[in-house]
Amino acid sequence: MQAHRVLRRAAATLLLATLALGCGDGGDAAAPVPSPETTDPGRVNLTFLAEFAGEPFACGRTFGGIGTTGATIEPGDLRFYVSEVRLVREDGGEEPVALDQDGLWQLDDLALLDFENATGRCSFAGTPETNRSVRGTARPGAYAGVRFALGVPFARNHGDAATAPSPLNRTALFWNWNAGYKFLLFDNWSQSNGNEFRMHVGATRCDGDGRGNVTACGNPNRVAVELAPFDPRADAVVVDLGSLLADSNVERNAPQTPPGCMGSPNDDDCAAPFGRLGLPFDGRPAAPQRVFAVAAGRALPPEPTAPTPTPTPEPGPTPLGGAYVWDLPPGFPQPLVPADNPMSAVKVELGRHLFHDTRLSRNGTQSCASCHEQARAFTDGRATALGSTGEVHPRGTQSLANVAYTPTLTWMSPNLVTLEQQLLVPLFGEAPVELGFAGREDELLARLRADALYRELFGTSFPADGDPITVGNVAKAIAAFERTLISGRSPYDRYVYQHDDGALDESEKRGMALFFSEFLECDHCHGGVTFASALTHEGNPRESTPFENNGMYNVGGTGAYPEPNTGLFAFTGRPGDMGRMKPPSLRNVALTAPYMHDGSIATLSEVVDHYARGGRLTPSGPNAGDGALNPNKGQFVTGFPLPDGAKADLLAFLESLTDRDFLTDPRFADPFAPQPTPAP
Repeated sequence: MQAHRVLRRAAATLLLATLALGCGDGGDAAAPVPSPETTDPGRVNLTFLAEFAGEPFACGRTFGGIGTTGATIEPGDLRFYVSEVRLVREDGGEEPVALDQDGLWQLDDLALLDFENATGRCSFAGTPETNRSVRGTARPGAYAGVRFALGVPFARNHGDAATAPSPLNRTALFWNWNAGYKFLLFDNWSQSNGNEFRMHVGATRCDGDGRGNVTACGNPNRVAVELAPFDPRADAVVVDLGSLLADSNVERNAPQTPPGCMGSPNDDDCAAPFGRLGLPFDGRPAAPQRVFAVAAGRALPPEPTAPTPTPTPEPGPTPLGGAYVWDLPPGFPQPLVPADNPMSAVKVELGRHLFHDTRLSRNGTQSCASCHEQARAFTDGRATALGSTGEVHPRGTQSLANVAYTPTLTWMSPNLVTLEQQLLVPLFGEAPVELGFAGREDELLARLRADALYRELFGTSFPADGDPITVGNVAKAIAAFERTLISGRSPYDRYVYQHDDGALDESEKRGMALFFSEFLECDHCHGGVTFASALTHEGNPRESTPFENNGMYNVGGTGAYPEPNTGLFAFTGRPGDMGRMKPPSLRNVALTAPYMHDGSIATLSEVVDHYARGGRLTPSGPNAGDGALNPNKGQFVTGFPLPDGAKADLLAFLESLTDRDFLTDPRFADPFAPQPTPAP
């Protein structure tokens, strides 16, 4: 065995040196061999494999014999960051690997490994793209081992995921300003009882001001990995997920804690996997990790290097028919725009007119703006929406603020994923009726063609179309306008992004610390720059929206929600999806009452009480039941004690998310409204 290793090391050394010298041209065989200091560095391609006791990780598969109960699980995600990759020489010295800066998976000395492909359970929050190698260069030499760290280096860990370069722009891998990134994201579901066991490793107990200025973290939680003997040309690194969960009961969750392990020393579900990772936990010292190992001889061929993305254009004046240039608040990424509906200033102006035009309802009584009023952050103040014919809808109107960043667009449906697609629902829907044009497309288009201004605006917006006034172009124009409804200039934003220390008072700052704390866990469902459940943007195009059951109902103690508001269950038919809704954005939340999907909570104070209790109690009537005991309730909704002073601070912080400029911005206002008479 030792001889075999020696031969492999020699082969690795020879191959690194050969690659460094180039291919040769058949010239003088006696040409001198340059010293390592004068040669080009050799290529390095480190393969990472993910397995359950030898079985390769794959979305859509199930794996048995997991944990202390031998459970069968289905994975839902697997991604992790590695950094500071170094090859180890036989004398114990090390050589850093200079990573390829590919603009997608690798940045500085950091790389993202991504094993999920958005199929099966992985479709909830995953992306189709995968990456299973770390690519770079190193000086030729005799290497016998590899070292790296699991996690994001401190200097990169506490920035802003929304505007960070790839791969740090993966907002699904970000907790918040203070905690930073999830170094390891590994989610799974038990097949026996549907229990979610999420493994999220990241820094905790971090001291900071909520805007990226973090001085230290009480639990850095970065895993040091050293593997030897390791041949960097022939061997792979395997992460054994079965070993990671070997001492865990994945079929149950510790009472009153988030689902699985969220990296906190107060979470008993972290004790076992942290031991496997070699991390200290609750007074237990660090130890060697037992999750990453050598997969001898299993290196894979190099993967192609991804192209560097096109940089975002600088802001500036926009010609009427030219490409649109965004006026984004500080800290906001550029929205994702479909290739078949590019932005232009004239198209946005056309969309603004259509959005506010009551001729888009058949009886002329409503426009899009009737249910999305600018002064209410583009909501309507009703418990549930009301259509143009007076038909009451089963769910409330959602705000359109920052809708450009939303991967899915309604409370329950995972299928409506573009604004162009969604616009057709209120125009032509029959159950319920909204604008009422089902089967009457020609009547709608005739109204628009009769208007000289619309003929001009449609022609300029869609100059390549022989007949530009079409239903598809109506949808494209309104969608273009809706993408400009970006709200990000609240007192919170001035404090965080513009470093205005006076923008928040002391109560609001205390409330912010509570909101982002591991005690309340609010930011798990209301995180990122939009304070929503997911964020998609240019450079991060395919993040899915999690749907969550927040314990609103538990009809008859069965977990049921009142029809027809059954949440994601209405589309999947899976019992565990009963009551799962899309968590909405909390921006301008003080203006969007009443709350929840059915408008059944009147005030923001009552919303806080709901979460503090861990679910709502309905003592009597047809919907009687205790939502806190709902078997499908999301495990972040655990309840928490909240003294009156702390509650007041939290409410003050939520009020600070109100963007007054957004509510009065003339770019979004009704173009048909009477203009004020100038003063004499």
